[in-house]
Amino acid sequence: MGDTRTYGGWRLRRGFGLGKLSEAQTAVLAGCVLLPLVSWIVIATAGLSLLIMGVALAISLVIGVLAVVPHRSRGVSLGGSLIISIRSATANRKGWSEWESGVFTTHPRRGELPGVLAPLMPLSTKDGLGNPFGLLWDRRTGRLTASLRVAPVGTVLADQDRTDLWIGSFAAWQASLGYEPTVEWAAITVESAPSTGTELADYVNDRLDPAAPAIARETMTEVADAHRGSTADISVRVSLTFQPQRARPQPRDDAERVAEVSRALAGLEGDLPLCGVAMLGRATAADITHWLRSAYDPHSRGELGRLAEQKHLLAWAEAGPVKAHALPDHYWHDSGWSCTWAMAGLPNQLVTSNVLAPLVTPGRYHRRVSITYQPYPADQAGDVVAREATGSAFRREVRRRRGIDETARDRADEVRARQAAEEEARGAGVGLWGMYVTTTVEDPRDLPDAIADVESRARNAKLQLRRCWGWQHAGFAASLGVGIYPPELARRGRMTR
Repeated sequence: MGDTRTYGGWRLRRGFGLGKLSEAQTAVLAGCVLLPLVSWIVIATAGLSLLIMGVALAISLVIGVLAVVPHRSRGVSLGGSLIISIRSATANRKGWSEWESGVFTTHPRRGELPGVLAPLMPLSTKDGLGNPFGLLWDRRTGRLTASLRVAPVGTVLADQDRTDLWIGSFAAWQASLGYEPTVEWAAITVESAPSTGTELADYVNDRLDPAAPAIARETMTEVADAHRGSTADISVRVSLTFQPQRARPQPRDDAERVAEVSRALAGLEGDLPLCGVAMLGRATAADITHWLRSAYDPHSRGELGRLAEQKHLLAWAEAGPVKAHALPDHYWHDSGWSCTWAMAGLPNQLVTSNVLAPLVTPGRYHRRVSITYQPYPADQAGDVVAREATGSAFRREVRRRRGIDETARDRADEVRARQAAEEEARGAGVGLWGMYVTTTVEDPRDLPDAIADVESRARNAKLQLRRCWGWQHAGFAASLGVGIYPPELARRGRMTR
């Protein structure tokens, strides 16, 4: 019997940050040190009052504390927590955290979806074989997002060699994203929800053959009745977000942009079956509309499923919630109360291939896990890992000059940085991983239990999750797998409009 295959080697991007500080925090501390020195030189040269020196020291001390001291529960610095609180208070004061739609609307709106989803609009097109599929168009950035419906084969009945082959194929598929210039990021969304009491019975009744023996029909009906509410509704989809303007030659109109995305998508989806999944086809605009509506109104999930089987299509105006309110620690939308987490750390040790099973396995509460991956372009990946390896060596030299003993974590971090550079040189892909986990309940009294369930599953999966304090609505949107990427949202500002 062979040894169990383990995986690891990932690490946080640190650059040239000193100690546990990031590059930005290191730069802020350097500025806090330089500010009093420059002030002293100016005072000594121009003969100014020493009061300026005191003010400079006070400013440096306050900025340094806000930039370095971490917040206990929010996982960011005190300064970052203060910024989040100010933005949340501003959004609440201006009414940006509330949404109301329907026949009577209390405020004007420019889109059919709330918050960061407002610029999205569906487009319907056809692939090279004439099969229809849908794209989500971000009217603000011009990005297009396509979703692929897949069904994982699973590793329960697969041998270790087959599992290793699937994982190796997925690593190759991941590396291929860096060679497609139009790909911005990808998201793998696993959604599970307990089925309603009548969903299984309706499914069986619709498929009973009237010509079948009575005993067979009675047996199937009894089995369905005995398992009411004990089954789960599971869906898996792979979403790819493209920026067609990066293609060369650059598309000149909407038709050429959609055609460019369709060509790139055809090559990427063709390799997914080698990764241990069965392709169910590209999602249509109606599929995406039903996903969004069921996410905002979980109570209607069973009815939406029946409508989908009857080919009854919802309009895009019905995709969003009727009412929604973003609170600091959770998000209320129609018949659901949701809480979202973002990944704060990956396992420090080697893990097996089924490490995420506790998090994606269906449970008592509705749960959605979205894993994001932003690939570095193939021509930049080498510079990225080389810079990380150089930064690790720089920190080791600083510790040596200061006479600080090297810890086991420091040695492991340097080994992982060198390992990443070596693997990239052998053809591995380089990118940024992320994860967003959302749990939804229909009764707000169940929300504490659902939160405890997710946090317990995350510990079993060796993951560190951080609740999206102050940005629950954006975290909820990121977990939907519709092209919303919080790191990109954080870079948006007035200068980029």
